[in-house]
Amino acid sequence: LDESGAFLAFLSVLTAVEALAGVWNPSAGSGERFKGFVATFFPLALRERVDDLWHFRNLMVHAFNPGPFALVCNQSRLHLTPHGEVTVLNAQDFYAALVLASQEYFRCLARDETFQNNFTRRIAQADGGAPESFVAMRVVP
Repeated sequence: LDESGAFLAFLSVLTAVEALAGVWNPSAGSGERFKGFVATFFPLALRERVDDLWHFRNLMVHAFNPGPFALVCNQSRLHLTPHGEVTVLNAQDFYAALVLASQEYFRCLARDETFQNNFTRRIAQADGGAPESFVAMRVVP
């Protein structure tokens, strides 16, 4: 979360949202579940920008382009303020929003059977994110 790694930090936050959205609502398409997760768990100021965040996600993942946002670090005072035709997105504030959203999601997961079933279903899918382990054996002739 500094100038040298900011771009990667933003990509990491977007990827984390993708992963959490997938276990939250595995039956929805990627856009629907991403937007739904943000709209449900993120702070209000980012919920109001859910379409911009989805556009941001697509441009970052596919073209390394921040699209509707000007990305900054250590400038919390500018977070979500207009800057010309774009909105400033501060890395530390965006990460903090992810932390709050993930904490709320995991609180819900601990007590809600639907959340637990969705989590289990998504992890069981081939692209669901479950860790895979392999046993390699060395064969000695």
